[in-house]
Amino acid sequence: MPAATTHIEFAKDVLRTLDEEQRRKITNLHMFWLGSQGPDMLFFSKASVLPGSLHKYGNLMHNAKVAKVMDFFEHWSADDPDLYSYYMGFLCHYALDSTAHPLINAVARARHDQSGVHEGSAHVTMEADIDVWILHQRGRKISSYDVHKMIKVSNECASKLADMYHMMFAEVYDIEISAAELKRSVRDAGFFTGVLYPHKATNLAIKELEKLLNMPPSISGMVLVGKGNMEIINLDHTTYTLRYDSSKTISASFPELYGEAVIKAQKLLKDRSDADFTLNFNGEPQQN
Repeated sequence: MPAATTHIEFAKDVLRTLDEEQRRKITNLHMFWLGSQGPDMLFFSKASVLPGSLHKYGNLMHNAKVAKVMDFFEHWSADDPDLYSYYMGFLCHYALDSTAHPLINAVARARHDQSGVHEGSAHVTMEADIDVWILHQRGRKISSYDVHKMIKVSNECASKLADMYHMMFAEVYDIEISAAELKRSVRDAGFFTGVLYPHKATNLAIKELEKLLNMPPSISGMVLVGKGNMEIINLDHTTYTLRYDSSKTISASFPELYGEAVIKAQKLLKDRSDADFTLNFNGEPQQN
C-alpha cells in the first residue's frame, strides 16, 4: 500500500500528466484502476484472514523479485490492450509504494516503539488516514468512497488477469497457484473493498469481530470512519528512523513523496528497464 483510494487517485493524477499517445494506449480504465492496486489485490483474497487466502503471496510480491515480475508482465501484456492497461496501473502502484512506504513503515515502527501498538495495524490505519486526507484535498467526503466500483472488471478480463498471474507465479517464484484461485481473488478485491465502505455500523461490527477472534484492528483500521490523523502526512517534517536501516532517517512530508512518485510513474510508463526496479514495493533493497 498506501491504501486503495490513494492508489486510484494517484493513478488518476498520473494519467492526467501523460501525453495523448500514452493515454490512448490505456484503453480499459477499470483494468488500469485495478492495476493501480498492485499486489494489494491479493490482500483481499478470502478477506485476508480466512483459510486459503493468497495474502502471503501479496507480501511476497511486495518484497522480492520485483524486476522479474515487471519483466514478465511487460511481455505477457504487450499484445493485449486490457492487460497492458492493467500493467500501466501496476507501474503506478509501484511508483507510489516504493516512494512512500519508507515513511509509512518508519512512522508505524515509531508508533509501535512508543506505545506498543501493533505495527501492522498502525500501518493500515495510517494508510486510511492518507486516504481521508487525499479525499479532502479533492473536496470529497469519505462517503464518496468508490474503490469497489472503480476496480470492477469483466469476467473475461478477470480470467485473463488470473492466467497472467498464474503463469507469473510459476515462472518467477516457482509457485503453483491455480488460475481459478487467482480469478476469485480479483472478485474478492471488488467485493471486500465494497464491504469496507465507511459505514459506522460496519466499522463497529468489524471491530467486534476482531475482538472475538482476538485479532489486532488490522481490518477495521482500513475503514475510513474516524480516520484523518495528520501525523503520517508529516507536514512538520518530523524525522523518523528507517525501518530497514537504523543508520538512515526520513523527514519528507507525504505530499513531497507523492510528487516524487508522480515523476517516477511518468518515467516508468514511458520507458523502463530492470535498473528502475532496484527497490521493492517497500522502498527497500531488492530481495532476489
